Amino acid sequence: MRELADIEAVLFDLGGTLIDYPVPSWHVMVGQCVGGVYGFFVHPESERPVPAAEVPPPAEAHARRGSPRPDAPWPHRLTIALRRMVRSLSGRTLPRVAEACARPLVAAGCLFEDSLPTLQALRDRGYRLGLVSNTPWGTPEYLWTSQLERFGLEGFFEVRCFSSHIGFRKPDPRIFRIALDRLGVPAGRALFVGDSPEADIVGAQRSGIPSVLIARQGTAKTRATPNPDLRIERLTELLAYLPPNRALGRDA
Repeated sequence: MRELADIEAVLFDLGGTLIDYPVPSWHVMVGQCVGGVYGFFVHPESERPVPAAEVPPPAEAHARRGSPRPDAPWPHRLTIALRRMVRSLSGRTLPRVAEACARPLVAAGCLFEDSLPTLQALRDRGYRLGLVSNTPWGTPEYLWTSQLERFGLEGFFEVRCFSSHIGFRKPDPRIFRIALDRLGVPAGRALFVGDSPEADIVGAQRSGIPSVLIARQGTAKTRATPNPDLRIERLTELLAYLPPNRALGRDA
């Protein structure tokens, strides 16, 4: 495939693309989540595991969260309403419960070895970077921000759109459009990289964004449909299609 032309910004998925979050079977996952929530309520504070993220004070959390968009899906609006209600009663219980539930998932995460070199090279070449990721309903934005900090990724992304915070989940094109609007980059000059044909490739295509499917170790996610613009098995393969200083050269 020829070089991708006119690209100014590269948007990435998080889990499965930059960070490996092994997903156990459903019964194991449910058991881990129930165990985390049970421990939160039963164990004294001194015996609880170190939290995966620092919960901000109620006023700061409210400022970060804001109000849901009028067109936000009902699960997101319901989650926000519950968080407000529980915060008014207990100050900070619901976000900590969500963090306790998600802890087994985030604790098992590890950074793919090609993520940092690729992000660094793209930034050095003048590309603007963003993040568009599906995250479990109810998990607070600062939980995922802490994951970026944990793996040294926080400084790379100008825009971070987590579905549990934005309210729309991929493949809904609105979460992609919000990221593009925040970057100020048209869809045709952005590139989206993700590992899910159904969420990432379909969503990018609905938004008019050229797409790259990363299928690590030749996984079954390389099936023919939907067809991405590019299919790779390692993130560093992107560098062969995004030449140095392409974005900077247009502005010169």
